[in-house]
Amino acid sequence: MKTFKSATVKQAEVSANKGDPLAMEFLARRFFEGRGVTQSFERCYYWSTIGLNEGISYLNSLNQFSLKKLSTQERENTEENLKDWFDGAS
Repeated sequence: MKTFKSATVKQAEVSANKGDPLAMEFLARRFFEGRGVTQSFERCYYWSTIGLNEGISYLNSLNQFSLKKLSTQERENTEENLKDWFDGAS
């Protein structure tokens, strides 16, 4: 399956990967809604978890909802990616 990402989402990913919490929130919402990007609860969970760690507490419900949508394998894959993010951030 092909994935779609708008130029705005691609730019937000660059900013989020540099630590911009507003870009993290933007990505979590976009991946949840599928606006400007192929909908992905995995990516929503990924970015909302990182955003929560950055203090964006209002992403909690989005984070919990997207987590419930993941299969066990998707959750494990995303948790591994999050581990890599947080290990790199230390």
